Amino acid sequence: MLIRKFQEADVHAAGQMAYDTWSYELNGVGHDLNRFIHEYMVRYYDTNRQYSFSLVDQSLNAFLLAGFKTDQAGCNKWFENTLSRFLPEEKEVALEYRDYLSRNGSAVKKYMKDGDIMMNLFMSKGGGTGRRLLTSFEALCRKNAVENIFLWADVTCNYSYYEKNGFEILERFANRTPVDIGCLDTYIFKKRLN
Repeated sequence: MLIRKFQEADVHAAGQMAYDTWSYELNGVGHDLNRFIHEYMVRYYDTNRQYSFSLVDQSLNAFLLAGFKTDQAGCNKWFENTLSRFLPEEKEVALEYRDYLSRNGSAVKKYMKDGDIMMNLFMSKGGGTGRRLLTSFEALCRKNAVENIFLWADVTCNYSYYEKNGFEILERFANRTPVDIGCLDTYIFKKRLN
């Protein structure tokens, strides 16, 4: 398996991984909208390719998207153009989902200093693949004198994984969701590197 920088060619497969993992959360939403939202999540978090990785063999097995506090996604035009094909009630769900991502990201950024980095989205399909990406990511951060890694995860994620890998919980709060699945707890994590 090869670890390399995350590429544009990985976006669709990463969106499919996100869909395969979390589509159940949007159970009452049509397939096209559900798939759009999960690809948007990848595009939204694809903010800094220098610090983002893919692990591939025949296909994408894992990816880690990261960025600094001031890095911005370049997907607003894609979001607006693609969203235009959906019905008004579907657009509302997508806009609420975008707000959910933004709210959680803003909650993390209030802890970050310039030069700190956030793991935006991290997924793996196979045992040990995520660990390999995390090790590569942390090595790059240390090499470039990044002191702290931050992230957020809600209870639909394997958030205990981060505790096992040296992250500490800074905050836990209830967070309204974009669809009718109730309220999810969000965890904000930090790992000091240097």
